[in-house]
Amino acid sequence: MSFNRLISTRNYTSIPKIHAVASKGFNLQIDAYDLAAGTGLMTKHLVNAGLHVTAMEPAENMRRKLNEVLPLVPCLPGTSWDILVEDESLDAVVIAQAFHWFDVIQTLRELYRVLKQNGYCILAWNLESERSDWVRNEYEVYDKEVPRFRKMKWRKVFESEEADSLFKLPFQEVKFKNDVYVYKTDIWKRVLSKSYIACLDSNEQQGLEERIESIIEQVPVDDQNRVLFREKEKKKA
Repeated sequence: MSFNRLISTRNYTSIPKIHAVASKGFNLQIDAYDLAAGTGLMTKHLVNAGLHVTAMEPAENMRRKLNEVLPLVPCLPGTSWDILVEDESLDAVVIAQAFHWFDVIQTLRELYRVLKQNGYCILAWNLESERSDWVRNEYEVYDKEVPRFRKMKWRKVFESEEADSLFKLPFQEVKFKNDVYVYKTDIWKRVLSKSYIACLDSNEQQGLEERIESIIEQVPVDDQNRVLFREKEKKKA
């Protein structure tokens, strides 16, 4: 029996690199499913890479936004336990910035059901580096009760015998470095996009914003008033 393959990566702007490590001769002209697609950040990368993409997002407001940005991409409701496609119909399922929210065996069973033999499940995260702890230290104190990639609890589901029967384990893991320059004003926008920060009351948000702005004022900028916002150090595991 051929097992489906699973890849974990830490930078979802590197789809061509993911393709390169996935398999020799792996064809980008495939049927891929962007699970928990949100507003379509990963979906756009997949489309630009040449994949035939269907997005799935349970939140109606997110689907509406994705449809505005990518009107030609089908976007369906559903969950990781109920993917609305036929058995063995997908070459690849991509889950970006989300698997830690539904890291249970029911998800793996459903992924196995919908993937073709020798299909791929790709888990991707885009993370701030420890080298950017000058801002991370301020907001991560609020995530104590929130599932996060960095807590690594999502790995536990792959330790079971059932997971080993569904996927070829241990999974491949690749990391890429992606340091970027960003405008100072965009750093707070990125922090505010995190669900556990967006849910804070206005006073807590304002206090956090003021602390981050105070820190940013001391960070060197380039000639366009941008700061170097370092991503996770990436290297092949």
